Amino acid sequence: MNLLNLLFLSIIFIVISIILTNLIRKFSIKNNLLDIPNNRSSHYVPKPKGGGIAIIIPLIVTILVLFSNNMISIEITKSLIIGLILVAIIGLIDDYKSLPSSIRIIVYLISAGLSLYLIGGVKSISINEHSYYLGNIGYYLGILFLVWLTNLYNFMDGTDGFAAVQTLCVSVFCFFLFYLSNNDSFSIIMLCIASTTIGFLYWNWEPSKIFMGDVGSCTLGFFFGLFSIYSGNEGIISITVWIILLAPFIGDATFTLIKRIINNEKWYEAHNSHAYQKIHQFGFSHNRLASGLFIFNTCLIFPLAYFAHTKQKYELFVLVLSYILVAITWSIIQHKYRKST
Repeated sequence: MNLLNLLFLSIIFIVISIILTNLIRKFSIKNNLLDIPNNRSSHYVPKPKGGGIAIIIPLIVTILVLFSNNMISIEITKSLIIGLILVAIIGLIDDYKSLPSSIRIIVYLISAGLSLYLIGGVKSISINEHSYYLGNIGYYLGILFLVWLTNLYNFMDGTDGFAAVQTLCVSVFCFFLFYLSNNDSFSIIMLCIASTTIGFLYWNWEPSKIFMGDVGSCTLGFFFGLFSIYSGNEGIISITVWIILLAPFIGDATFTLIKRIINNEKWYEAHNSHAYQKIHQFGFSHNRLASGLFIFNTCLIFPLAYFAHTKQKYELFVLVLSYILVAITWSIIQHKYRKST
């Protein structure tokens, strides 16, 4: 598929997402389905949520169309569709009914288990051009990875445009990697996510008129986790590259969790102590925060991920370096916040 056709397809996705997001926004306002601010919120007025539907529905339809045209296998199709629908449904219900965390975790575990089973699990992992057999333990590690990524993507969706910008960065980068490897089907999937995210961002950029909601953030986190495992199994894009690309989110969420555990805080409760939340508390606007994430990704994460992709014998070193840099950034932000308070 040539770039002109892909550009035309991208425009279609963007327009669909803009229209669909607006319809969801109007429906939520009409039915009073709003996100009510609390003392941990970064917004001050109630706003509609569930806008992530405008990304997830086109994604599911795209996967089904690709399968109907024999462009992707039945295994990855069933794995993605079942997992995405389960996570999206529980996310949508939680957006409007506030489910207990135990129910959400159970559904995430079931979704991860089913989706991984359908693609054969994680029997081995390739690092630095060497393959390491994991056996059954790989399956359970894969489930934990999927559930954690699903949750942390939701944790990081706390300011206007932030989660959408990260989604855009990861999907655009992977689109080009798949395109350069002549993998049309996966290129189209990534193009769909990138384009529909742009359409959603039209309504989510500061001042946002709608939030992504759990239906968007949780499902996107699940998708990136599952797709990273599958593309790694297929030897297309190493899972190491995906983890580097997701370093801003994985790092902030994981380091913050560890900090809260060390400080004997109730780590399982909602809070506003992530690094990106601290930056907002400094007085940075939502759009400056989202723009900063975009610059961080394009200027630092992208070059590291591309180097790891093209020089696989150094990918473990690049992975460690990526998280050291994220950890340093995270520590500086946390330290400055402590000093300012």
